[in-house]
Amino acid sequence: MTSWQALLSSPQRRDAESTEWRPRLFRPAREADAEALGRLLRDDARVRVFDAIDRQLADLVKTRHPSRTLGEREIARLVEEHLGGAPREAYGVWVHYPWSHRLVHLLDEAEFVELRTNRNKYKISAEEQETLARRRIGVVGLSVGQSVALTIALERSAGELRIADFDHLELSNMNRIRTGVHNLDVPKAVATARDIAELDPFFKVTCLSEGVTPDNMDRFLLGGGEGEGKLDIVVEECDSLDIKLEIRYRARAHRIPVVMDTSDRGLIDVERFDLEPDRPILHGLVGDLRPERIRGLSTEDKVPYVMQIIGQDTLSARFGATLIEVQQTVSTWPQLGSAVVHGGAAAADTARRIALGEPVRSGRYFVDLEQLIGGPEGDPAAPPAPAPPTPRRPAQAPAALELPRGGEAGAVALDPERLRRLVGAGIAAPSGGNCQPWLWVYEARRLGLFHDRARSESLADFRGAGGVVALGAAAENVVLAAHREGLSVRLSPFPLGGEDLAATFDFFDAPVSGAEDHAMDPLADAIGLRHTNRRPGARAPLADEHRAALAAAVRSVPGAHLQLLESAAALDEIAALIGAGDRVRLLARGTHADLMKEIRWTEAEAAARRDGIFVGSFELSPSDLAGFTMCRDFRKMELVRRWGGGRALEKTARKAIAGAMAVALITMPRAGLADYFQGGRAVERAWLTAAQRGIAVYPMATLPYLFARLIRGGGEGLDAETAAVARELRERYVRLFDVTDATAEILLFRLSLAGPPSTRALRRPLEDVLVAR
Repeated sequence: MTSWQALLSSPQRRDAESTEWRPRLFRPAREADAEALGRLLRDDARVRVFDAIDRQLADLVKTRHPSRTLGEREIARLVEEHLGGAPREAYGVWVHYPWSHRLVHLLDEAEFVELRTNRNKYKISAEEQETLARRRIGVVGLSVGQSVALTIALERSAGELRIADFDHLELSNMNRIRTGVHNLDVPKAVATARDIAELDPFFKVTCLSEGVTPDNMDRFLLGGGEGEGKLDIVVEECDSLDIKLEIRYRARAHRIPVVMDTSDRGLIDVERFDLEPDRPILHGLVGDLRPERIRGLSTEDKVPYVMQIIGQDTLSARFGATLIEVQQTVSTWPQLGSAVVHGGAAAADTARRIALGEPVRSGRYFVDLEQLIGGPEGDPAAPPAPAPPTPRRPAQAPAALELPRGGEAGAVALDPERLRRLVGAGIAAPSGGNCQPWLWVYEARRLGLFHDRARSESLADFRGAGGVVALGAAAENVVLAAHREGLSVRLSPFPLGGEDLAATFDFFDAPVSGAEDHAMDPLADAIGLRHTNRRPGARAPLADEHRAALAAAVRSVPGAHLQLLESAAALDEIAALIGAGDRVRLLARGTHADLMKEIRWTEAEAAARRDGIFVGSFELSPSDLAGFTMCRDFRKMELVRRWGGGRALEKTARKAIAGAMAVALITMPRAGLADYFQGGRAVERAWLTAAQRGIAVYPMATLPYLFARLIRGGGEGLDAETAAVARELRERYVRLFDVTDATAEILLFRLSLAGPPSTRALRRPLEDVLVAR
């Protein structure tokens, strides 16, 4: 060890373990104090003396003569009169701060407080200052709370502060805690108490460096030990959600009001349990959530509760975007020094007015500087509004959507009930985003299936090909349902050669040439069973008999082919690719907008619209649902993209594939509309086969249709960065599947063994989609 290292190790130079926070006061006018002060100066060579008593005395006499302009000589005379012959060195009090070895000469308490609060007048009157001196305020959590505590001490807006935090100061705290680097690894409560003592050595502080726990909470609230008497106000700023709840339950029981600053958008939360002893905790935002339910949760698992507490719809864009990055590119949620200082001032101001009996009501109050001072466009308090329900009205076929004239010879007429049964089977088919892109017209013994392109076309569905797949699946269901009714069916895809009329159906009482065969008729009973199931499952092998049955169902459509990924390595790779596709879709403005149009955020909205995807059907964990809900606001996504983040957006796909037996891709050799239509029939046959065998199907179609736009549309509608990422994903994707740029990739989906879904997609009523004329 070198000499300087040895010197650094000397106990005399190591103060890190000291947790002293009370200064020692010496009043030399008392003999015992004078002797003790002398010993300190003799025995401790580290003591540094700071003596500005003359400046304090001059300031004191000036403030006592506010109406006069005093010259230096008059000030000196008034000071001498004030001293009354007492020696300056013995006047007042000498304050020793052991942790810094400073010895400071100050006015004694009464004069010190008088002078230090002089500039409070009349913002705080003398009478109010006396009232505040009888108040006790507790501050729990000293990252944000340090700023609150120091502001209360600055104003002397309490007679006692009880401060509590179990944590030690870390360098990463120092973007928002005003302190020196010499306090690193010092308990936050001790560091804060020292700061207050150095500001005002007479201010009463009770310091709990072990923090507030269920065991000591009542002592903190009601007094005991060093604290004397029940608190008048609690300022709660702790990170521990269980303590956040527990202290409110206890404060409510003892009728103590609670104030909280959230450090986001200047939100100050006030709960007047002193006036409203039956008020719901946190304004009812967390229901009857109990502390024990969330004790010990990880940072990630706390996110949904944090969002409930702060308010999902009132988060700032930056804070919301950062929550998406928690435990991805940041370890926990952010706090800025400016927000903490601002919030500390606002919380201290609110606490002072409550302490003075001013009319401060329970509620949530925003002092959002970003909005008040040149704020951005839009209102961060307003999330994207859900689309209004589509009015219920009978479907009407535009005049341009005409069927080929006349049904075929021998075709039977369908009575209204039979027509409803057949079309009802058709609309039970799957569609991308549950968009239901169909319009059915029955006329002259012929049923026509039109493509309602406005419902299906989007950036995620290049040229409406996905909508055509849905029409093929719907057509397959009509054929199966007709066969179950004892009818033969002649199906004509795209009979007019255009894109709007996808198919016509002619029905017969007896077999006819050109009619659909009956090989797949046993699947008809599964039409009502088929549904999307995103529920997580456990990875298990796909049984040979299931594999063979699924392949045969797909192969029954000429040209259709089923490819399966089943190895762990292949599943891990496709999980990464699907997750990256989800991330790309959420971070690009156009595809984000399309996705948000599909989502129904409440059961009421899903029931009113009867289309789209109810968010509950995603089977997300509370933390994942909270994160996905955050994604509604594209401003947050824009920030995540700018930061190069978003890996958390891949997690849902990875979790889904972790429980897969296989990931399947159905393809057709060419990519014309007729191929996508026939591919849709193959999809439905495979899905119905899976339903019969208890196999869960989860479509994960973003990648194939993103690639279609990239390959056949030259990236039309995609920004350069999104197109570049899509090309990189494509290079990896083609190593997994036997596809070329000419291949129509009809549907990519997960196969798994899973429990029943939480909910099933709804369908628009027949009156909205069927015209009989």
